[in-house]
Amino acid sequence: MVKKCKNGHWYDAKMYSYCPHCKRESEQLSLTIDSVEEDDKTVSIAEVDVSLGEELSSLIQGGGHTKTDAMLKASGSDGEEEDDDRTVSFGFFGQMGSKKPVVGWLVAVNGEVKGSDFRLHSGKNFIGRATSMDIVLPDDKTIARDKHGSVTYDPKGHGYYVAAENGNSIYCNDQVVESSQKLKEGDCIQLGETKLIFIPFCKEDRQWEEE
Repeated sequence: MVKKCKNGHWYDAKMYSYCPHCKRESEQLSLTIDSVEEDDKTVSIAEVDVSLGEELSSLIQGGGHTKTDAMLKASGSDGEEEDDDRTVSFGFFGQMGSKKPVVGWLVAVNGEVKGSDFRLHSGKNFIGRATSMDIVLPDDKTIARDKHGSVTYDPKGHGYYVAAENGNSIYCNDQVVESSQKLKEGDCIQLGETKLIFIPFCKEDRQWEEE
């Protein structure tokens, strides 16, 4: 069941009893989770604008521009376009923080989080069981709590890379990742018992314009 908190974040109520996005923001501000008031609103599929399935299908099939392209700034434009402040939850689009626009996704295909997606932002995205991680996999006890691995997006080189952290093991397409390995669309990343499929959004011909 998808819920919307008072800050406009969408999240899966089956996985979380409270908004994980608000929790992360409050932790960064040295606040406790108790200080974050929630006004969760359950929504139906009909109330959500665009599904992740529709977006990813368009990306994979190379179907040209999608609704998300409207969020990108026009190249060479003198004026500034308003950002929709959109982010993704599996099958849905919700509100996102303006500082870290989505550059791609990891989609879980097995385990307790099967069917869930995880947003990637520019730079390094750490993976682990702790809620402070960018990609949180709390139920897989074979994964390290902090920084088991990472997925990095390089906006200058337009590349995505997966790497193991702190001596942990990561596999890409059933091959052990020795140091850092470049990712391509559809690659399968495995940490512990969890498998994640990589889906890129930003590419050489599609980038977020820096403000």
